[in-house]
Amino acid sequence: MSKALVVEGGAMRGVFAAGVLDVFLHRQQHFDFAIGVSAGATNLATYVSQILGLSRTIITEYATRREFFSPLRFIRGGHMTDVHWLWHQCRQQLDSKLGEINTAIPLYVGVTNVDTGQCDYLRAQHDNIDDLMVASCSIPMAYRDQPRIGDHRYVDGGVADAIPVKKAYEMGAREITVVLSQPLGFSKPTVKSPWLFERLYGHQPELMQTLLSRPGIYNETLAFLKNPPSDLSLTIVAPPADFQVKRLTMDKKKLTRGYKLGKIAALKMLKAQRLAAA
Repeated sequence: MSKALVVEGGAMRGVFAAGVLDVFLHRQQHFDFAIGVSAGATNLATYVSQILGLSRTIITEYATRREFFSPLRFIRGGHMTDVHWLWHQCRQQLDSKLGEINTAIPLYVGVTNVDTGQCDYLRAQHDNIDDLMVASCSIPMAYRDQPRIGDHRYVDGGVADAIPVKKAYEMGAREITVVLSQPLGFSKPTVKSPWLFERLYGHQPELMQTLLSRPGIYNETLAFLKNPPSDLSLTIVAPPADFQVKRLTMDKKKLTRGYKLGKIAALKMLKAQRLAAA
């Protein structure tokens, strides 16, 4: 039975998944493949590369720098979140320790196709991972570029499929562990300013429609998690209800606490699995 690991994005909220994945790595949890989008994909890149603690360092040390997050730069016409810069800080750490991405565990990354509005799932390889990771983290508006991979331009994979659990199921996984970045019970609210998307992306109608439909797509995935198919064994690891890390939280104390909460949640999950198997 194929086992998959699915990790949601969520920008700085990904520090929770960083804690979860470090416990999985330390406890040598086995998965046949992994799939993630945005911060979930970058978290998984360090996980499949088997580098303990790297995601925590990237989020708490590099992502809190002005080189990554700068509202002033955004006002002046640049990126609010420079994901190209951030990913290459991560890549330098990967290269310095391994020389290349470890593909022992296949890693699939979701990216939103600008031309179709759909999520394409591409396997990360040494020769495409830079473009793939930057594209999957390219939050519309916050990152002004739309990276090109092959014949298509892409943006944040979380736009079209924030929690790619359905895709993992379609790929044959029947035991899926899902790491969320929002507490259980969360649902995405409707778009408050549809005119803004229409103004900015009216020339890209498929992408615009996906942006407007994003809350519905997300909430449909939550419904799938609540009522999975009968042949699917699903394990969900989610932050607690009082999780204080937001998408652009820069407070290192809150981020460190979020990482520790991820570790605690993972340990509880593994303990529950051992007791159930006993």
